[in-house]
Amino acid sequence: MKFLVDSMLGKLARFLRIFGFDTIYANDLTEYFEIDPVPDEKLIDYANKNERIIITKDYPLYKNYKDKSIFLIGEGIYNYLHQLNKEFGLNFKFNIKNARCSICNSPLNRVMSKSSIKDLVLKDTYNNYNEFYQCTNRQCKKIYWKGSHIEDIEKRLDKT
Repeated sequence: MKFLVDSMLGKLARFLRIFGFDTIYANDLTEYFEIDPVPDEKLIDYANKNERIIITKDYPLYKNYKDKSIFLIGEGIYNYLHQLNKEFGLNFKFNIKNARCSICNSPLNRVMSKSSIKDLVLKDTYNNYNEFYQCTNRQCKKIYWKGSHIEDIEKRLDKT
């Protein structure tokens, strides 16, 4: 499943990417369309052409693309994830091998030589973790590892 998340839901876009879902964030399309903010009709057109489901809190956007969108209600990231799980049966179990870059949505590759990223992460992170992944986007190259923050997210999800 591929998603397009509207501009009100940036944190949700990051979470979906962390859990391995190919997710475009509407604000990331401003350069693509050379307009800020990107109008709803352009988001709908992009979602159609790229076979993406729109996730939104914008009722007019939802109303204009009902067949391939979901309208989220309430507030809070865990509430939103619960609604997506209920609607689509999404699996929110973290697997770093499937995760995507939370910044740019690119796939991640395992870092084969830990020493190659020594200067790119904090000393404590380097010393306490052995498995690292790096964003494949040459402009991004962000480094990832399964830290305690992922365990906290999973625990909170289990409670919802």
